[in-house]
Amino acid sequence: MNRRFYTDPDIYFTKALNNAPYDALIVPGFPHMKDSMTTIVQHRVCWAWYLYSKGIVKNVIFSGGAVYTPYREAEIMAMYAVQLGIPAEHVFAEVQAEHSTENLYYSYEIAKAKGFNRVAVGTESAQSSFMYSVNNNRFKIPVDFIPIVPDTLKCIECVKPDIDQQTAFVEEFVSIIDRESLFKRLRGTRGRKVDKLMRISKK
Repeated sequence: MNRRFYTDPDIYFTKALNNAPYDALIVPGFPHMKDSMTTIVQHRVCWAWYLYSKGIVKNVIFSGGAVYTPYREAEIMAMYAVQLGIPAEHVFAEVQAEHSTENLYYSYEIAKAKGFNRVAVGTESAQSSFMYSVNNNRFKIPVDFIPIVPDTLKCIECVKPDIDQQTAFVEEFVSIIDRESLFKRLRGTRGRKVDKLMRISKK
């Protein structure tokens, strides 16, 4: 774990300012509850909008499928991002990922396909720390991290979400809890599927 994500997130923001602009920002998803966008989701999208509005990132890739609830997380976030003012042509939705490590892998694949060379990840300090640790020790995907800075987030004014959640609804949805055992989910969180995908891509 990188504890400085918790104690000094502003250090990474300052670094991002010095390295800006990034071609794309990866934003991991979080389960969407019917008729109620969680605070976590709103914070992640507002942070992405802030970084875009400041010219720190040029595009945003939201990542996450319908994992725990029947809504594709990336599409929910993308709709809110457009509502906040990020032009639709600069917003992308990756809907395969079911774990944080997969958010990183699948989104980076989209970034490469789009020709985005300089990529960062934007989310809370806790998730940033976890993803940084796994990536640094195993995957070595070349991304920077711009964890949410709480004091800055408090100053960001974001309108109340007003989206059509049904467009992200998945019919005949089955929760990952009913599809996978706890052990398998933990292995997925730790990057088991990403390890396999990266081995296949090297063949």
